[in-house]
Amino acid sequence: MKVERNVVVYAVLVSCILLLQCGTVSSVKPLGVGNKSIVFSAGGPVAPVYDMDVPLPYSVLRYRLGLSDNTDIHVGIHPTMALFGNLGIDAGLTRHFMRSLGMRPGISAGLALYGFYDFGDLDHMRAYPELSMIFSYDIFRSSHVVYLGGQGMIQFAEPYIVPAAVAGGEFSLGRNFALSLETRWYAPTESSDDRVVDFRLTPFGQGALGFVLGLGYKL
Repeated sequence: MKVERNVVVYAVLVSCILLLQCGTVSSVKPLGVGNKSIVFSAGGPVAPVYDMDVPLPYSVLRYRLGLSDNTDIHVGIHPTMALFGNLGIDAGLTRHFMRSLGMRPGISAGLALYGFYDFGDLDHMRAYPELSMIFSYDIFRSSHVVYLGGQGMIQFAEPYIVPAAVAGGEFSLGRNFALSLETRWYAPTESSDDRVVDFRLTPFGQGALGFVLGLGYKL
């Protein structure tokens, strides 16, 4: 049992450090100036965990703040990493350039920085910038939204850009709560062969397919 547990821990850390984009999209719709929310998300690439094929349980907790009617910032911590003795944080900004109107999608772009630190070992400190572009459509009188787009994590070794394709939805659960569900194709430009983790869903033998569930609360 101890050996199995170590394998699971290793799988979670390796897969989500190499395929950083494990949380939901940080901001799909603008919050509005001065508005705040917290979002908890969990999920990742589908892989075997204790003989079950499930999304790896990587979690992210983010605080969002509306700087203006079209610009949000966020900071986040990564609880799963902390459970395994590692610090994971991220911070970023999202600019909403266009609102959804009829057949015209909303368009937003984001810039974020991820940082990881193995407690007690400064040599294992890492930082990764990330760029994103999201296209969204409001449905049902703007109370819900569906979206698609892509993210690219930048690292200083080959491959220099690790992309992820994203499709998802954010659904209102009343005045304060919202549920989000995303499907992600992690690293679609890389072969799925010879990976440390045995990913179960590998479209065309490239990258790994995964799912992330999120719950948000407006403060």
